[in-house]
Amino acid sequence: MGIRIAQVYPHADIPVPHTQLYDALAIVNYEIGRRLARRHEIVTYPKWVPGQKEVEEHEGVTYRRIPQGIDRALNGLKIFDLARLLNPGRPFRLTPFYYAHYAREVARDIRERGCDLVHLHTVCNFVDPIRHANPDARIVLHMHDHSLTDFDPAVVGPRLQEAALILACSRFVADAIRRLHPAAAERCHTLYNGVDQRFLEVTSDPAASSTVLFVGRLCPEKGVHLLLSAMGEVLRSHPRASVSLVGPLDLSPREYVDPHGRDPIFNDLTCYYSRPDAYYELLCKRVSALGGRAFLHGRVANDEICSHYARAGIFVFPSLWHEPFGIPVIEAMAAGLPVVATRGGALPEVVVDGETGILVERGDGEGLAAAIRTLLADPGLRARMGAAGRRRVQQLFTWDHSVARLEELYRSVVLREAAPEPDLDSRQRVAESERHVARSA
Repeated sequence: MGIRIAQVYPHADIPVPHTQLYDALAIVNYEIGRRLARRHEIVTYPKWVPGQKEVEEHEGVTYRRIPQGIDRALNGLKIFDLARLLNPGRPFRLTPFYYAHYAREVARDIRERGCDLVHLHTVCNFVDPIRHANPDARIVLHMHDHSLTDFDPAVVGPRLQEAALILACSRFVADAIRRLHPAAAERCHTLYNGVDQRFLEVTSDPAASSTVLFVGRLCPEKGVHLLLSAMGEVLRSHPRASVSLVGPLDLSPREYVDPHGRDPIFNDLTCYYSRPDAYYELLCKRVSALGGRAFLHGRVANDEICSHYARAGIFVFPSLWHEPFGIPVIEAMAAGLPVVATRGGALPEVVVDGETGILVERGDGEGLAAAIRTLLADPGLRARMGAAGRRRVQQLFTWDHSVARLEELYRSVVLREAAPEPDLDSRQRVAESERHVARSA
């Protein structure tokens, strides 16, 4: 049964062709959309960027890009957050003014297209305008961050009531939603992110490489500075090792990372959130201190990233915050690399400690250095863990698996609400899929 589906995320830049994709959620929108388009009618709403067409079709997906000039002006109101004029539990991004023009234009276009289902990525404040303009559409709210549990349940709760389905990118995110919003628990499901087949086809040889690789945003919460410090220790015993940093300097506001200032791990990093250039200066200083054994590659397009995985021996993801998921980790595993990551957020769901990699505590620089040294000292271990990681991705973390599961969830929502009786076979398939993920994770 084909469904008319709208994907909504105001921050996505999805150029056609897709070779210049950078942002993780733009990749999620692109990979989900093009697979759903094989059987359904899909329209995706990225932001408009100069030089791009406002309406374009590619791989069966209609891209309807929304200019954001008005929203950039409206979003200046977020200064109220910085001035602490708003309740911390009700920040500007939860208000109806956040991307209000985008939301209104998208809601109107969805109505004109007669979409059956609206898939909202992260932005729960869009639920009300979408529902107002599309009273019969099923709304799916897909969470890729902690925002449903970071903020006032009195604001978030009514929006969840309008969602026929709530998706979370990890059990970590899903369990937190269920605890804070028990009325929504039965509608909340885990939907893991995936990788495209090309990552599984990367030819790597971790046993032969002593390159330590990081891929992601260069920002304090990713712990890049900690990795560089750890490499200073590593190089004393492994002087031929090197570290490559791939990704842009891209700092989220502190209130997005630790909105209530409750995590002491960020106490010494506050200055870098107020002065992004200071963080880049810190990284450059630590790169320089490694004497030519560290490399800053900057932003690399998604279609070029595989070459970096192919040359690496170890992938390190030293995140200091509780990662909602961590797509670069499964990309590295798909490419056959062992992973060193932190024991926080969803990362223990992805990396099996002692099997596909090594987990260390958040902020533990000595533990990070020790884990890297362990892998550098044992080429066979690197190869075994890399092979185990690739098998794990094949079982759990491909976009084909993710979209097949998503379609089951879509059907359970549409059929359950449209038919007099529940579609039990569909519900049983979804339940079995969840049990399989739980057993395998």
